[in-house]
Amino acid sequence: MAALLERKLVTGRVYCPICTHTVEADLAPVERGLTRTMKVLPGQKCGRCSGLLDAAYILDVSAPLRG
Repeated sequence: MAALLERKLVTGRVYCPICTHTVEADLAPVERGLTRTMKVLPGQKCGRCSGLLDAAYILDVSAPLRG
């Protein structure tokens, strides 16, 4: 599973802090020492309110989108 997520973009559901809805966004894995986390790719906008998703909370991660 760890090798699957290396250097791959995945899609997931994130919580938009501006309009308080759940929307789709592209995510990338980030390695920090021994832990692996996911991060919303910067510059993406919410499909509902056009607010930036840089500070969005990640709710769910789906299968690899492209790599």
